[in-house]
Amino acid sequence: MQLYPFFDADQYNFTNKMLEKFPKSFKIVFIDIEAKGGDSGHDGIHERQERRYYSCLIDKTCPQIQGGLKDLQRQPRLRVELPGFPILGDGKGDNQNHAIPFTRGSIIQCIDANQGAYFEQMLLLPCALGEFRNEASVADGVRRRDRPPGLARKIVGFPEHITSDIGTIGDFAAGAEMAFGTMLQRAYAVLGSRMHYGHPDMMNKTFVMQQGGVSKATKTVNLSEDIFAGLDFTLRGEGRSIKHCEYFHLAKGRTLASTQC
Repeated sequence: MQLYPFFDADQYNFTNKMLEKFPKSFKIVFIDIEAKGGDSGHDGIHERQERRYYSCLIDKTCPQIQGGLKDLQRQPRLRVELPGFPILGDGKGDNQNHAIPFTRGSIIQCIDANQGAYFEQMLLLPCALGEFRNEASVADGVRRRDRPPGLARKIVGFPEHITSDIGTIGDFAAGAEMAFGTMLQRAYAVLGSRMHYGHPDMMNKTFVMQQGGVSKATKTVNLSEDIFAGLDFTLRGEGRSIKHCEYFHLAKGRTLASTQC
């Protein structure tokens, strides 16, 4: 919600209702602005920069600001000043990269809002996270490493389970996702050319932040933005590869159905 500071009363009310409904899991990251201090602009930023910019995080625990319309706006819990105007677009790629610094842990998974996981498969999550380890192991009495030092896997891919196969259009979309998101990805992994397809994949957060983020986007068109994480990763060479495994998959549904007259 990059425009959170500029919401009207209705938008603030809807946002607060979402925070009330999901108090433990729902968090909002947005860009805040502030006028720079002093008449001459000598307050630690460039004289041609018009204002200060901050990345902010709010959740249900944040108190509401007092005064006018801001009675509905919440005080940020975390606030990080940016070196200048961030020039973010409205696409998913920009939103993801902007929110990453506020995430916890070292492994990140960016899933869509229309996706859901299965509890039984989540029991295999330790196995999936184990793919990121680069620890010495013992086999036949010989100490060895599964992967060379520094080349522990940074991206591990998983398939999707498309649930939008209702009607002709939905069935076509589900079949296309199954062919590209699962079957072809298995073949690409064998050939060493599997890229990050997006939603179920897990990534080493610290690593991808240093290579440009988990995805890329433009201010106008946002298409196939997820795959750039895999492209940037693979183009760096040195034996880097993306593994495709099927410990679990995420369900994904769309509201697609054939038109009935």
